Amino acid sequence: MEKIGKIVIYFLLILFLIQIGILTARSSSDSVEQKIWLSKLFKNVERVLPNHYSYFSKKEFFDEAYQNAKLQIKKPAGFVSGGIIPHHLIVKDKIAAFFAGIEGTSYETVVLIGPNHFSVGESNIISSVANWKTPYGVLEPDLELIDFLRDSDILKIEEKPFVQEHSISGLVSFVKKSFPNAKFVPVILKVGTSEKESEVLASVLSKSIEKKNVLVISSVDFSHYQPVSVADFHDEKSRAVIESFDFERVYDLEIDSPSSIYVLLKYLDLQGFRHSENIFSTNSGRLVGLPDEPTTSHNLYYFSEGEKTDTPLVNFLFLGDLMLDRHVAERIDDKGIDYIFEKLAGDENRFFQGIDVVGANLEGVVSDDGEHYMPQNIFDFAFGPEKIFQIKKYNFNFFNLANNHFADQGRQGEEETRENLDKLDFSYVGCRDKEIGECSTKIIEIGGKKIGMAGFSMVYGLFDQEAAKATIEELRSKSDFVITNVHWGVEYQHNFNQTQRMVGHELIDAGSDVIIGHHPHVVQGMEMYKGKPIFYSLGNFVFDQYFSKDTQEGLAIGISYESDKLALFLYPLKSNMSQIDLMLGKEKNEFLQNFISWSSGINQIEEIQEGRIVLKLDNNTNQNSKQ
Repeated sequence: MEKIGKIVIYFLLILFLIQIGILTARSSSDSVEQKIWLSKLFKNVERVLPNHYSYFSKKEFFDEAYQNAKLQIKKPAGFVSGGIIPHHLIVKDKIAAFFAGIEGTSYETVVLIGPNHFSVGESNIISSVANWKTPYGVLEPDLELIDFLRDSDILKIEEKPFVQEHSISGLVSFVKKSFPNAKFVPVILKVGTSEKESEVLASVLSKSIEKKNVLVISSVDFSHYQPVSVADFHDEKSRAVIESFDFERVYDLEIDSPSSIYVLLKYLDLQGFRHSENIFSTNSGRLVGLPDEPTTSHNLYYFSEGEKTDTPLVNFLFLGDLMLDRHVAERIDDKGIDYIFEKLAGDENRFFQGIDVVGANLEGVVSDDGEHYMPQNIFDFAFGPEKIFQIKKYNFNFFNLANNHFADQGRQGEEETRENLDKLDFSYVGCRDKEIGECSTKIIEIGGKKIGMAGFSMVYGLFDQEAAKATIEELRSKSDFVITNVHWGVEYQHNFNQTQRMVGHELIDAGSDVIIGHHPHVVQGMEMYKGKPIFYSLGNFVFDQYFSKDTQEGLAIGISYESDKLALFLYPLKSNMSQIDLMLGKEKNEFLQNFISWSSGINQIEEIQEGRIVLKLDNNTNQNSKQ
C-alpha cells in the first residue's frame, strides 16, 4: 500500500506540474521571477544524481600544487566576483594560488564555464546535475541554479559530455579544497556557440544570482600550438580585449573558447565587476625550456567591483610580396590553397587568428577571371577573384596595391582590382607606381582607434615627395596611428640605399609611425629613425622565385599598438616551392643575426635576437623612445 501511495502522489505531482506548465505558457508575463519560484518550489523533490570524477584522483597532486603556491599568492583588493583560470594543469601551482588567494570568501556557489572540447552532446550550451567526486570529498551541484538555467531554455542537462571534459574535471578538486561548503554549477560551450547565445546565458545567469555570494570562472587556455614568440603576440591582444571588455573582438581572439570569455565578461559587466587584475601570465614553452615547440599559454585573472581598463590595443601582421600567378597559380590549382599556407598557419589556423589587420603587398592585378590584357609585359601578373577569396580563410583583409605591377593590366585592371576587392570585403591602399592621389590613403577604424594607412611606389623614379609629405601630414591629422607601405629599393640587395633612407626619413618627419617596405624580393635591414621603425623590405612572402635561398626567405612583422606603447614582433619565414613556414631555432637565430648586419642605427640588438622590440610612444610630440 505504501508503494501505491507513493505512485499516486507522484502521479498527482505530475498533473500539477502539467497544469502549472499550461498556465505559464498562457501567461504573457512569463518572467524570470516565475521560473525562479518554480525552481525553488521543487528543489526538495528527491533526485537520484549521477557521479562525475576529478581528472586526477590523487590528493597528493593537489596538495603539492597548494604547497608550491604559498609564495605566489596575490590577495585581491576587494571582493572577487569572477575569474579566468586555465585547465592546462602544467600550471597547477598557479591555479592553486588563484584559489588560495580568495579562500577566505564565503562563496555559496561556484560557476565554472569552459569549452566543450570534443563537441559532445546535442546542445551548444550544456550543464550537469552530477555530484563530483574529488580527493577532498563530494562537490555537490547547486540544483536550484542549474534547474533555473535549464528552465530558462538557455541550456540542456546532458551528462555524457562531462565524462571526458577536462575543462571542468581538471578544476573541480581545486574548487572543493578551497571552498568546501560551496555548491557547483558546470557549464560547457561548443565552438559553435553564438555571440547571441552567450549574451543570453550571461543575462540569465546574472538574473538568477539574486544576492548570493557567487564566483563565476571561465576555464580557458590561451594561445595554442604556437611557438612562444607567436603566442606572446596573440596574448597581448587577448589581455587587452579582456581588460577593456571589448565585446566586439572577443570572438576573434586566439584562445580555446572565446564564448566562455564572452559569457564571463557580459555577466561581470551586468554585475558591475569590471576591474581586472592579471595575476599570472605564463607559457608552457617557457616553463619546460622549449620555446620553439607548439605551446599553450595561460592568463589568470581576478575581477572585482570597479571600472574596466580603457587601454584598447590594435594589432597588425604585415607580410612581404604576395603573387598568385605563374608557378604559384599552378601549385594552387594542383594542390589547393592550403598547400601554400598550412605549415605557417599551423593547427586550427591559429597563426593568423586574433589579428585585426593581416596584410601583404599584392604583386599583380585582381582582374575579372584573372584576365591578362594587352599589351602584355615580360613580367605580367594577374589572378582571378577566386584565388583572393581563398586566402580569406587565413584572415587576410588588407593589401598594399602601390607597386610596379599594379599597372600590369592597364587602367581596366586597376578598376577591376578595386571592384573585386570591394566585393570580397578587403581593405586596400595605393595607386600605380609614382602616382599619389586619393587612392594613396585610407583610414580604418578598429577598437576605437583611427588607423591611417598609406601606400606609395617609387620603382621607376621618385614620386612627388612634397605631395607625399602633404598626404601623410593630412592623414596624420585625422588618425591616431599611421602605417605607410613603400615600394622601393634595388632588387636582390639586402642593404637599403641612401634614396630609400632619405624618403623614409621624410615620411617619418611628415607623421608616419611605421614604414613597411617592399620590392627587392629579399629581406633588407631596418632602421630606427627618431625612435620609429623603418623596415626597408620584408622580402618575398608567396612568390615563385625559386632560384636562390635569399628569394625564398621573408620577414613577417607583428605590430601591437596601444596609445602609449608599440611592440614589434619579428618572424623570419622560409619558402619551399611557395610553401611557407616559420624559421625556428638555429635557423631563426642565424637569420636575425644577418638582419642585424643589414640594419642601421639599432640599439635593441638583444631584443631583436629575441624577435621583439618594445617602444614607448610620446603622444605629445608624436615621437617614440626605447622603453
